[in-house]
Amino acid sequence: MDAVDILKICFRRWYVMLPILIGAAGVSYQLIATQETTYTAAASYGLVQPRLTSAEGEAERNPLGSDGSDLVGAALEAQLNSRVTQQQLGSESTRGWGPGEPDNGSSYSVKIPMFETTYEVRAYGPDEQEVQDVVNRVIEEAPDIADDLQTRAGAPSAVRYEPFVLAPTQVDALPATSALKLVIAVMGVGTLVGAAWSIVADRLLRRRRVAGGTAAHDGPAPADEEDDSLDSPGPTTAARAAAATAAGKDRGTANNGQAGGRKPAVTSGATSGAKSGKAVKGTGSTGPGAGRRERRHQPLVRR
Repeated sequence: MDAVDILKICFRRWYVMLPILIGAAGVSYQLIATQETTYTAAASYGLVQPRLTSAEGEAERNPLGSDGSDLVGAALEAQLNSRVTQQQLGSESTRGWGPGEPDNGSSYSVKIPMFETTYEVRAYGPDEQEVQDVVNRVIEEAPDIADDLQTRAGAPSAVRYEPFVLAPTQVDALPATSALKLVIAVMGVGTLVGAAWSIVADRLLRRRRVAGGTAAHDGPAPADEEDDSLDSPGPTTAARAAAATAAGKDRGTANNGQAGGRKPAVTSGATSGAKSGKAVKGTGSTGPGAGRRERRHQPLVRR
């Protein structure tokens, strides 16, 4: 089955194809109508430590900063991403994951992007102002949270790390899906589904038609058809009847010959000679009574 056959079936079963296409068009319209613009706001920060003299550096030491700011940054990231902090600083209309990312139930995200060394705070949502407010709240609360973590670790105030905003909050609108591409995709799926159901419906209807014709052929013939078959027998019936009649005639002739004591028939040569003799004899009789004698009936004598 090639594309031309499928196209013919779709046109033949248009009552199956058309509703599916109408449904696909309705789905496309609903998707376009409900499509909304998504905004994202982001800001980045880093951790800095006050410059100290060598004497102060030997006297005071930050327990969370023995290996640089990595430990402080990881602790601050974990605290900002915790559920309690998310509920305090986040919003119900924002989320922390973008398109193509798994749903983690967060209102914003704090992480170090790939191939970068600074932390990024990002939020997504349909309201431009709301995503910007969430990111600003996180950036404002980050220094207090970092100071509280280092206080609990017993770090001196002079050697504590502080978040420093590297890039202020910026809001961008994510590109929406093209309406034309969306319609083409949905209608393409609808066309494939409609073609498949059209082929299925065509096969089922053909099988039902064949089954109905077979049942009608196997059923009893009507009265008029039976009478016609008796009145005009087929070639096989006529041949059988002719053969039976010929066999009956031969059997009757043989029986008659045996009952009358006749001898077997003479050969063809004797028969032809007798016929020719009669013909010559008849030709030689030219008298006036020859015609009457020839026309006189000669009765058969049975022995």
